[in-house]
Amino acid sequence: MFNKSLSMGLLALALAPVAMAGGAGGVNGPFVQQRGVLEFTGTMIVRPEQAVALKARGLSNAEIAVVHQRAVERLRAYTTNRYPEVDWLIVRVPGGSDENAFSRQLMSTGDYEYAVPNWKRYPVAQKRSPNDPKFSQQWHHRVMHSEEAWFLWTGTNNVTVTMVDTGVDKTHEDLRNLLVPGYNSVDRKDEASGGNVQDINGHGTHVAGDICAQGNNSLGVVGEGWNFRLRPVRTSNDPSGSASGDDIFAGARWAADHGSKVISASYSGVDDPAVNTTGAYCKTRGALFLYAAGNDARNLSGFSYKDTIVVGASDENDGRAGFSAFGRGVALFAPGNNILSTGLGGGYVVLSGTSMATPIANGVCAMVWSINPALKPNEVQQIVYNTCDIIGDPNVFGHGRVNLYRAAVAAFASRTTPTVYPANFVTTLQGTYLSGTLANVQSGSGAGWQVRSAKVQAIGESSITQVNYKVTAPSGSVAGLTASFRITGTAGPALTAQVFLWNYSTVKWDVVKSASLPRDGSIVDFDGSITTGMANYIGGDGTVKSAIRVFSPVGRRGEPGTPFTEVVRRGRLIATIRN
Repeated sequence: MFNKSLSMGLLALALAPVAMAGGAGGVNGPFVQQRGVLEFTGTMIVRPEQAVALKARGLSNAEIAVVHQRAVERLRAYTTNRYPEVDWLIVRVPGGSDENAFSRQLMSTGDYEYAVPNWKRYPVAQKRSPNDPKFSQQWHHRVMHSEEAWFLWTGTNNVTVTMVDTGVDKTHEDLRNLLVPGYNSVDRKDEASGGNVQDINGHGTHVAGDICAQGNNSLGVVGEGWNFRLRPVRTSNDPSGSASGDDIFAGARWAADHGSKVISASYSGVDDPAVNTTGAYCKTRGALFLYAAGNDARNLSGFSYKDTIVVGASDENDGRAGFSAFGRGVALFAPGNNILSTGLGGGYVVLSGTSMATPIANGVCAMVWSINPALKPNEVQQIVYNTCDIIGDPNVFGHGRVNLYRAAVAAFASRTTPTVYPANFVTTLQGTYLSGTLANVQSGSGAGWQVRSAKVQAIGESSITQVNYKVTAPSGSVAGLTASFRITGTAGPALTAQVFLWNYSTVKWDVVKSASLPRDGSIVDFDGSITTGMANYIGGDGTVKSAIRVFSPVGRRGEPGTPFTEVVRRGRLIATIRN
């Protein structure tokens, strides 16, 4: 790592209290994030103490001017924007601190009226209610805040869901328009080959409606999404609905192989390790697998699956339904008591069980994927886990009870677009500049930016090229930065490359990538990325400073590194922007 000083010292690190008595008013913590309501951005809104308050302390006009100047200068190294009309400073939270600690530190000086988070704020949640006449009888949508979620997104046909069950009533008014060809996993036949998916019991039709009964169609009930595609897998040819594990798991694998994104099975036997093996397979195919915890009220403490989401049932009081299994093996809960959904023969029936909770959680996963189809299975799983409402002891309820609205908000927050920024500055920091222009680095044309290495004590032969970029997107919208270099080193010597980003908070270069280079002198793409602390790496004017070091290290016996030529053939910055 190498250091580089700034002309402006870090005055903010010496936030010593001033001698005068008194302090600023305002609400200054403690600050608590609320996902989907108020979230930290890594920046603060700070207002110096105003003249009226300082006069009340007995200060003269000259003394007031000194206090104000001191308050501004103390934060100059961290200030990204200034608004004189309201006397605001927008400042980055220093590395190693947080919003609460930084606010306390500033307020202790007596120089500030307030120092509050520059919150990421969300619209006050509005609702969108479907016109399905029996919707009001579906209590579970109320506790999951489904109407607030549907104001943001109603779920589209870009996601296909599957229930591995007793089949589906293919003519049901609330399901028939959603169906795509399914599979009979007992007979190992898809519908095109004569596989029968018509419901043989009624259980599967109810489960299907729990996931995705068509919404806003003036009929019956509504699922978690209004227009998901439904690919049914019938896994039983017995009127009782019973099925073998082999048939259940084969059906889940078939669905994953044929494009279903979320697959659930509402059967007993959750503690069979084959359940998690099936979940792991589904993930390799880009899908998630959910399985019912069971209705035997057991404490499932003997396992905890990484790749299958095990679902318990909650009741109308947001507690554990008395029949539901619980414990360490249960990842989360969903409403499962007295659930109104679609029934065999075209009607609507009320059923209870983890059989109902599991497809409801299936629908929540599908909603997240519908909002952001680019997500990976583990990312969808984590979003659903992170947005559950805590309803009790995690040793009983796992991550909590699913919340469709919070999951939708988090899914929108995860939507990002890569934006490529060209270099706007290049210089040699170490070594001897040989040739090249900024235009060469921007376009990847010509012979590139060439630097001859220099001898550096204790390191060996080393060269460093700095490349800067100007990010035009608001820093709060940046979810990741990648400094991407296309480089060449002289063939022969053992070379190591490192990518650095300048940290405005610590006033140092941070290593974000280090690896050896091929010894044949070939052209390689060498990238270094960060996904946290974005505000620390984007200057107040949007400048991101990066550097690429190549060095031939000192040998084991102290032999000097071998001289070489470093060529930066292209430099670009890829910023991941939240939509």
